[in-house]
Amino acid sequence: MGLNIPTQIVPMAKEVIPRALAMRDFWKTILVPIRGGGIRRRLMAWGLSIFGLALLVVVVAGYFYMARQIRQDAAALQSELASVTGERIRNFVRRKIERFSDNADALSFYPLGRKEQQLLLGLLVKNDNSFTEASIINSHSDLTDQSKSPKFIKALKGEDYISPVYTSTQAQPFVTMAIPFWGAAQSIVGVVSAEADLSFLWEVIGKIHFATAGYAYLVDEHGNLIAYSDATLVLKRPDLRQVAGVQKFLRNPAHSDPTPAQEGRGLLDKPVLTTYAPVPELGWAVVLEEPIDAALANVETLKRSALVFLAIGLFVGAAVIAWMSGRMTGPIRDLHEGAKIIGSGNLDYRVNIETGDEIEWLGEEFNKMAGELKVFYATLEQKVKDKTHELEKTNSQLEQANRSLVNASKAKDEFLNIMSHELRTPLNVISGYAQILKDGVLGRIQPEQDHGLRTILVQSKELLRMINEVLQVGSLEGGNVSAKFADVNLRDFFADIRSTYEVLPQKGIPLYWNIPDKLPMVNTDGEKLKHILQNLINNAIKFTEEGSVTISARHISQAIEFKVKDTGIGMPNETLPSIFQMFRQLDGSGTRSYGGAGVGLYIVKKFVELLNGKIEVESVLDKGSTFTVIIPIHASAEILPATDGDLRVRSTG
Repeated sequence: MGLNIPTQIVPMAKEVIPRALAMRDFWKTILVPIRGGGIRRRLMAWGLSIFGLALLVVVVAGYFYMARQIRQDAAALQSELASVTGERIRNFVRRKIERFSDNADALSFYPLGRKEQQLLLGLLVKNDNSFTEASIINSHSDLTDQSKSPKFIKALKGEDYISPVYTSTQAQPFVTMAIPFWGAAQSIVGVVSAEADLSFLWEVIGKIHFATAGYAYLVDEHGNLIAYSDATLVLKRPDLRQVAGVQKFLRNPAHSDPTPAQEGRGLLDKPVLTTYAPVPELGWAVVLEEPIDAALANVETLKRSALVFLAIGLFVGAAVIAWMSGRMTGPIRDLHEGAKIIGSGNLDYRVNIETGDEIEWLGEEFNKMAGELKVFYATLEQKVKDKTHELEKTNSQLEQANRSLVNASKAKDEFLNIMSHELRTPLNVISGYAQILKDGVLGRIQPEQDHGLRTILVQSKELLRMINEVLQVGSLEGGNVSAKFADVNLRDFFADIRSTYEVLPQKGIPLYWNIPDKLPMVNTDGEKLKHILQNLINNAIKFTEEGSVTISARHISQAIEFKVKDTGIGMPNETLPSIFQMFRQLDGSGTRSYGGAGVGLYIVKKFVELLNGKIEVESVLDKGSTFTVIIPIHASAEILPATDGDLRVRSTG
């Protein structure tokens, strides 16, 4: 009767890992928390993600635990079945040897060569069909001829001998047995030999069945196939040294299988789970094999069951989480709906939330806020009217103040125009008569008188210049000044400016002109450029007590760079950002040493901007200042502003 032993096996990691990765991607793409959407949606996503992860961990852990237990149980059952079969074969062969040995003992009761001995050997062969022939060899037989045979050598030493298994042409396994034949004086007088048919092993091996497709076979100490359910395979005598179970046996023939139910190539060259058990005293081994596809059939069922359980768990979990999230977010939705109703103008609406937690407290505060809002709204209209009246009154005052400012500005402009005209007329008369007197038209004058007249002329011109600058500022502020671009020959331009300063100033400060012979034609407003440079030169002369003033120009890229450098008093760092503002003086006190209205640099900056250029200043206190003006060659070009605005102010002091 066959032995039906069920078994299951754990899947390899290479089969499980892809499924685990697929589950990870499922959670990542489907159930990750969603940033957008409502609270209920996020609660469901988070809850289902956490629940699904926990359920997945439980299912996978349970699956691997069950699979491991199944493998251990299968390995234990296969080991036990192999050991029991090996012990059964060993006992069966041992009984044959004992029966043969008992028969040999009976032969020793008769003198050697008596017919009784032949009769006993014949009865042995007749009564036990496992023995096919038996004989006694002594000194009167052919013992000498077989003295080198292993069976006789070992038997003559007093030991039992069992030969390696060999097969007949019908694939029947045979062994030769030999035991010593003892005489009356306890001496070995011969050898009793018999040939044993092991075909009974076919029945033992053939009856071994386990699981759905498990089978067994028997090999000798050399790995040769002794018994298998298919006799034709035994007859072919295949080389089994590459078979996994046989390899394990040949490496460790004296001990039980240390790694039962191990995967490898089987007897039929298919993937199997294999276990071996040695047959004691005989050097043989029973090898059990089960095809992997049959072994994994139950594991696949376990996988499907786990996936079904996981799917059902996720479905039930999703339903529970959806119900719980609805219970949690329902009051919040009520608050949202209440806010919309109140926002539409129904200030009498109140929410009714009874959850017994913080949301209920929030609902109470919401109703309280709605009541306060209603009270506030009731007085809001009157407050709006009051505020509107106040705003109208304020606007009226602002309009009146604005009209006053406009009128004041107009009055200022008219006053400046009138005063400049009225001041320039007597100044021109004073300057004209002073010049007539100085030229001696009205008679010879003394040196002291000449000095006084020269002073009158200089101060009259300075006063006239300041009046013109004030008028120029008014025109700039009113937007009445524009640039008239034309081609300017810089060689002639600087020749004209130099002629103005051919006579050294009263201070005797030398002027150095560093102007290249070849400068490109510039499309700009020559008069405004001349005003810019003359103003900077005049300031340099005015604030320089000793040293010199240097005027230079050079061509850089698509622009011309002009520099006016002096060795005068310089300026402190804190005054540099404000020197181009209107009515700003380096010394603003009433006892200042230098005159001027404080609008010269303001006009310079405005003119530079009209010419699409930029101006920079570097100054070190008590060492001098350098003003740099950059004007584009073409009127359509524009000098890029510095990083901190239209003007880049830099100080090295």
